[in-house]
Amino acid sequence: MGRDLVAPRPEPLMVRASVGAQGWASIPWLAFFAPHVTRSMRQGLYVVFLINAHDERVILSLQHGAGAALTQLGPDQANRHLRHMASATRRAVTVQHDFDEGPIDLGSTAALPLAYQAGCALSRSWAADDLTNDALSTDLTLMLDIYRGLVPPA
Repeated sequence: MGRDLVAPRPEPLMVRASVGAQGWASIPWLAFFAPHVTRSMRQGLYVVFLINAHDERVILSLQHGAGAALTQLGPDQANRHLRHMASATRRAVTVQHDFDEGPIDLGSTAALPLAYQAGCALSRSWAADDLTNDALSTDLTLMLDIYRGLVPPA
């Protein structure tokens, strides 16, 4: 489904998803990466759908990678760093949009979900029951347009 959504786009995007590598993930995801920027959720800027299973919400996020920051800096410093990066990214956006600029809630107090929350620059959230294909496609297209404007060309 993710590949079908981005197939008409002019830029190459790598699409990956995970429900957990060694068991169920607390936050399943479907991500879109500019492969010359990053190929994983550990570092760099990318667009992702995050699943808050606890609250049954789907969050579309322009996201900074959290894993490398957590490993290098530890949770507190990583979250400060990721919030700073997210703020700088919001300031760099020149495209008109109505995405949320406030924090997201992933329904978990574990280190990685909290770091995902800190690394979110822009977002849109839906109750799982309210998500429509049109809303998903329209918002993903705009978020990917913003992403393309922020990352250097390949």
